[in-house]
Amino acid sequence: MAAPSRKVLFLRDVPTELIREVKAVAARRGQTLTTVVTEALTRSLGGDGASTASDSLQGDMDWYRKRRASLVKRYEGAYVAIIDQKIVDHGRAFDQLAVRVFARYGNRNIYMPRVTAHPEDLTVVVRSPRRSRS
Repeated sequence: MAAPSRKVLFLRDVPTELIREVKAVAARRGQTLTTVVTEALTRSLGGDGASTASDSLQGDMDWYRKRRASLVKRYEGAYVAIIDQKIVDHGRAFDQLAVRVFARYGNRNIYMPRVTAHPEDLTVVVRSPRRSRS
């Protein structure tokens, strides 16, 4: 398959704070500025980036299911953050883990399951809110 053609794009009057934030996100992810901006534009336009992100999340979920038994030995009861089929962080408190991971990797799909020996422990029942009758 041929590589997509590329063009140079200059944008004027982009807010300085936005440029700084994009550069910081790229640095935290270890990616180029071009990669971060291209992915963001693709996602915002509903292009292939969205399906790639969901495919990546599904891959991380499958990776976890296959390795859950071995992960229990080291991380039982803890939450793990999985990106690109690698554990990038872990912790006992989900909210603290989420803050650390999103600060480091930005707003992206990150699979963060609680590691348990029994998959049925992962089932959460969320009741639908009831409408009040007026």
